[in-house]
Amino acid sequence: MNRAARLFPLGLMLGMALLAFWLNVLTMQRDDAPAKLDLSRPEYTINRLTAKRFDAQGRPQQYLQAAQMWQLPRNPNVYLSKPRIEVFLQGIPDYTVTAAAGRYHKQQKTADFSDNVRWERKATTAAPAILLQTSVLHVDTVARSASNRAPLVADYGTSRLKSTGFIYQQDSGQLNLLSNVRITYAP
Repeated sequence: MNRAARLFPLGLMLGMALLAFWLNVLTMQRDDAPAKLDLSRPEYTINRLTAKRFDAQGRPQQYLQAAQMWQLPRNPNVYLSKPRIEVFLQGIPDYTVTAAAGRYHKQQKTADFSDNVRWERKATTAAPAILLQTSVLHVDTVARSASNRAPLVADYGTSRLKSTGFIYQQDSGQLNLLSNVRITYAP
């Protein structure tokens, strides 16, 4: 047998090994450096958001709508455009909050609303309707409270209240007005 015929299988095996090595190098995931994040651009964006949350009995607890929601990288805040939140108490609508902008802090479980904020509770057989209008509103979902330090106008039935700042505790139903309080009472 000639020499070339004996070396051909060895050369073929060496060629296939080199080809396999080359293909492995081409297809390997390169993990040289992580991609640089632009901290000023949203990590994700959701348009026309609708979300519902239910309690343990399956009754509605919260209903959220927003024109847009986004979050920036490495930022615990979630931002909302034109948020509308409806809160239920034992499955019955309790109140609604609307605003031009909103921000929710995921770790602290607090929300801040700004620009044309409206807090509204429909009239019931026990109480008249309430409409509170202000420029900013801070809501703590753990403490179940709402507050601000800005001017506000609240209509309670036919009566009107003006104040600068308030603290509302949902569990006790207590409303503390902070300053410059003016009330027009109309029975």
